[in-house]
Amino acid sequence: MEEIRISHVSKSYTTLSTDLVIGNAKRPSRTRKVLEDVNLAFPAGQLSVLVGRSGCGKSTLLKMLAGKEAPDSGEISLPHGWHAALLSPEPYVITWTNVRQNVAMASGVGKTPEERYEHALEYVRLVGLEDYADLSPVELSTGMKQRLGLARVLASQAELLLMDEPFASLDFITRAELQNQILQLQKNMPRTIVLVTHQLDEALLLGQSVTVMHELGETETFDLSHIPYPRDLSSPELLRLREAVTEACRR
Repeated sequence: MEEIRISHVSKSYTTLSTDLVIGNAKRPSRTRKVLEDVNLAFPAGQLSVLVGRSGCGKSTLLKMLAGKEAPDSGEISLPHGWHAALLSPEPYVITWTNVRQNVAMASGVGKTPEERYEHALEYVRLVGLEDYADLSPVELSTGMKQRLGLARVLASQAELLLMDEPFASLDFITRAELQNQILQLQKNMPRTIVLVTHQLDEALLLGQSVTVMHELGETETFDLSHIPYPRDLSSPELLRLREAVTEACRR
C-alpha cells in the first residue's frame, strides 16, 4: 500500500533576541526544538487527523509535508510523482477576480483556458458555490471563502491535501456543513488527507485514524478505519475513543 512516510524527523527554530545591543556586541539567540525523531505513516486514500496541545508541532509537520519547510534531519517521503496542497484557516484566494476564475487559475498546467474554466465549474458546484460563481472573494462570507479555498485545493489535483485548522473561524453550523462536504468529497473522489484540528468531535467524526502528538513529536495513533460514516458521537465505541484520546492528550 502506498503511504506518506515521516522517518526520524527533527525540527528546531532559532530566533534572535529583541534585547538592545551596544556596538558590535552579538545579539543573543534562542533555539527551540519543536520536533524530535518523529516517525509516522499516513496510508494513501485515507483521512488522517492530528490532534494535540498547542505548540506540539502539528502545523510544523504539515508545512514540511507541503514542502514549505525542510526538516533539520530525517526524511519525508511521498509516493512518486505526488504533490501536496495546503488549506489553512485563511485560504489563499485571488481578490481581483471572481470565484470561478479563482478555481480555474488553480487548475494547473496542461489544459487549455476553456478546459480549466469547465474544470473549475465542476469544483465550484462540488463545494456549493455555483450561485456565487460570478462574485469576487471580497463579496463572500467567511464560510464561502473557505469553500472557495477548498475548491482551489481540490482543483489543483494534488494527491495529498493538508488541512491546518481549516474551519477554526467558522460558526458551528457552517463548520458542520463543511465537515459533511469533506466526507462526501472523500466518498466521491478519494484523496489522501491529513487534517489538523483542536476539536476532538471533529477528529472523531472525520478521521480514519487520529494521531495524538505530544511535545517534541512523540505520537500515539488510534485506528477508526473500521467505524462507518456518518458517525454517532454518542455511540459506546466513540465515547470510549473520546475518553482514550482525551487521556492521551493529557499525558
